[in-house]
Amino acid sequence: MINFKTLKSVVLRLSLCLAGLTVFIACKPRETAVEAGVRDQVLHIASGAEPQSLDPHIVTGTVEMRILQNLFEGLVAMDPVSLKMVPAAAESWNISEDGKTYTFHLRKNLKWSNGDRVTAFDFHYAMRRVLSPKLGNTYIEYFFQTVTNAIAYNSGEITDFGEVGFSSPNDFTFEIHLDHPNPVLLNYLDQPSFYPMHKHTVEAHGDYDERGTAWMRPENFVGNGAFQLTKWGVNTVVSMEPNPHYWDRDTVRLNQVHFHPIENTETQYRAYESGQVHVALHIPLHVIMQLEKTLPPDYHNHMIFAIYFYVFNVNKPPLDDPRIRKALSMAINRKDIVEKVTQGGEQVAFSYVPPKANNYVPTASVSEDLDEARRLLAEAGYPGGEGLPTLELIYNTADNHKKIAEAIQQMWKSELGVNIELINMEWKVFLDTRSSGDFQIARSGWGSDTDYGGYMSLFTSDSGNNPTGWSNRIFDQLYQLSTVAIEPSERMKIIQEAEAILLDELPVMPIYFYTRNYLVDPRLKNWPDTPTDMRELKYMYFEE
Repeated sequence: MINFKTLKSVVLRLSLCLAGLTVFIACKPRETAVEAGVRDQVLHIASGAEPQSLDPHIVTGTVEMRILQNLFEGLVAMDPVSLKMVPAAAESWNISEDGKTYTFHLRKNLKWSNGDRVTAFDFHYAMRRVLSPKLGNTYIEYFFQTVTNAIAYNSGEITDFGEVGFSSPNDFTFEIHLDHPNPVLLNYLDQPSFYPMHKHTVEAHGDYDERGTAWMRPENFVGNGAFQLTKWGVNTVVSMEPNPHYWDRDTVRLNQVHFHPIENTETQYRAYESGQVHVALHIPLHVIMQLEKTLPPDYHNHMIFAIYFYVFNVNKPPLDDPRIRKALSMAINRKDIVEKVTQGGEQVAFSYVPPKANNYVPTASVSEDLDEARRLLAEAGYPGGEGLPTLELIYNTADNHKKIAEAIQQMWKSELGVNIELINMEWKVFLDTRSSGDFQIARSGWGSDTDYGGYMSLFTSDSGNNPTGWSNRIFDQLYQLSTVAIEPSERMKIIQEAEAILLDELPVMPIYFYTRNYLVDPRLKNWPDTPTDMRELKYMYFEE
């Protein structure tokens, strides 16, 4: 017979056990993405914005470059600490005695992420693509002006690519031929414009020099870097995992990397604090102010080779008048901006080239002078700002940019009587608007260049990265001279003269030199504080 009293007791005890287990499960905290990532070697980075593109031959922003330097690999790479060029896809190289021929010897075990061999032809093919006028690479002047016939091919002056100074005599040898020695050529060979391309993949989805085709989709993407693209969800995540065919695969310890396009700095900070990301590259100003007081181990603050500045569109009246540009520049208080707004240890910028970039020393500067600013504005026909139409200032979505813009808006209003309308844009729209010249004043920044000459290249007349419409023949000539000047002191003097012209005519308004202020989980190893602000993920890993 069933003993109902005993059965009732057993059921009661079982119910209590299950109830206790339920309470225990309910109270146990859910594992965060950060904790799981440390255990499983999965890195989450709040990168700041949705990438405009993943085509290395057309991108211009740091958001995109941070991703691409891990999906592709150039002939050489820059050591983030020593800033010296080290072997990458090329295991070695030679420079001819006259400095006009660079011969790169590729590693024999290079492979694309689909298993195909990487050869010198892939670099040769990439250069033809970059120099195609149809593609519209904006770094043509920057990288290729001393390469034999590179500019002539890009401009259509010659049509036979065989006449351009690139050659691949065999599968493992790639050569660059110059008209003149270029003292800093190696410094630029790790940039995306010099990444190789997998011909079959590109041309399976369109013309070799066509923009925006399907070869960039994760299911089609083929790269030669330490990682391969696995997901690109628009406004959600860019994901990658180790490239199983990468020549240095044994060095790679991370199993996955996820770049989260979080533009809002407050949202980035909350994502970090709540355990969603290991790295928050952009944090709010009020958080920076607090972290500067306590300096916790996960807070990073260091100078980088980069400048924060505004650009003026000199083709848009009234900014076509240099007196107005000078008045606007003279009327801002840079010290107040870095001490009361940004508060992250930034250095005020009265010149344009960042300090210590290849040991550069500026000889020209802008000044702050309210009386002279008011005089210039009156001389231009707008005493006290009277009669001057409201000017538009565009900036990309970020709380920090907004606060800086609001501070400068107030300075111009209170000191000059100039009214400014602030226009916030998401990253892709902002880049397109600025590059098209459809603006009056725009936020801008430039960095990662270790060589001071690169900063001047932006404002040459033919530069694809010059949105100002400003052109100066003497400035262009000086920049051209700097690319062939071998003696360091002579070259620096030439750049100093060019910078003096730039700061006199002021298509740009320097504001401050960057520090990078961000948060990194201390368990992530080999994250360097580098002045280039670029890092290879292949060396990183988690350690409890």
